Amino acid sequence: MRRNPADTTKTHDIESIVPALAKSAKTGHPQFRYGSKSRMEGRATRRHHRIRGRSVISSLRDLIEITVLALYLAVVIQPSAQRTANSGKTDTNVILGVLEDLPGEYAGDHDFRAVRAIFKKIGDDWQAFPTKTKTYHDVDALSAFYPKEMTWSIAFDGKKLGTITAETPSHFRFYSEIGIEHITSHGQIPTIGGKSVEYSGDFHIPVYRPLVAVSRPNVSDPEQWKVTELSHELIAAARQQFRLKFPQATNCRNPQENIARPWKYRDEDIRVTKAYSSKDKWSLIELNLTGNACDGEQGSQDEFHGQWFVIEPAGEARFLGSDMWLVDAGDYDNDGRSEVLFAIDAHNLGGYRLFYRGFAKCAEFAFHYH
Repeated sequence: MRRNPADTTKTHDIESIVPALAKSAKTGHPQFRYGSKSRMEGRATRRHHRIRGRSVISSLRDLIEITVLALYLAVVIQPSAQRTANSGKTDTNVILGVLEDLPGEYAGDHDFRAVRAIFKKIGDDWQAFPTKTKTYHDVDALSAFYPKEMTWSIAFDGKKLGTITAETPSHFRFYSEIGIEHITSHGQIPTIGGKSVEYSGDFHIPVYRPLVAVSRPNVSDPEQWKVTELSHELIAAARQQFRLKFPQATNCRNPQENIARPWKYRDEDIRVTKAYSSKDKWSLIELNLTGNACDGEQGSQDEFHGQWFVIEPAGEARFLGSDMWLVDAGDYDNDGRSEVLFAIDAHNLGGYRLFYRGFAKCAEFAFHYH
């Protein structure tokens, strides 16, 4: 948690004054110890009144010590302890996963529900669990790098949907199953909506929507990300960045001719596919070119596929990534800011990207289907 500059200055002043006051209380301020140089010096020694066996000077000295100690505890120690407590709220070693519905690998196999462990929080950063191997046979050894058993909090849109216990198998059978944990609990498995091919990646088989799974009950979304309609100004800022990324494009006159030629596309050809915004006025927008008249490989240019841009509160847009869709957002490490999770949806490539710290950082968990 950030410290208020005003509070820091005030604390610094008190901390610098307290030692001096404490020293005066122990040794006796000159005025109390000796009196003024003229009148008080002799009186303090001639008059030595006693109150319950203790001198007035000694009692006054004790009173100052108690007052200074109380001041020090109230102003210095307690706020420092409070700041330490607040700064320690961030959860480290938290693990982030996704509850998935996986299609069967072979013809006739049914889809099945499982949790995939994807990221772990180490210090201030999120790191992906390992997915890369030198050969296909090395996939077996990857399971040793994943948690053996986990109890997961399943979440969607800042709300907890339930709890699941899952266990990592002794080995992963396929690239597409890297990180998978088989569900061992017997309760109802949370589900949002119906099955759709949009969630199955390269398999093109209807499955249920992926849901975030967290090893801690951190499911809230303090930034409150919601689907929205962006202003013309924000859309224009994103379209400008789209043009910088794709200054040139090609298209065909028709699929029958299927010959790609240079194409000067208009702003109206840059379609807004999806848009989200937070209460802090951050925005996410997906853009792609429409009107593709090519067929086959000629029609597979990147500009015709979704391109994501993030727009800062000041209105500045920048490219974020492509071939992905937004799964959910939440404060999964309990640091007061939401992380945003995307699913990777590209040819022969699946996985997830986690954006955090104001979209300044990204962790990627990626695997090939074959």
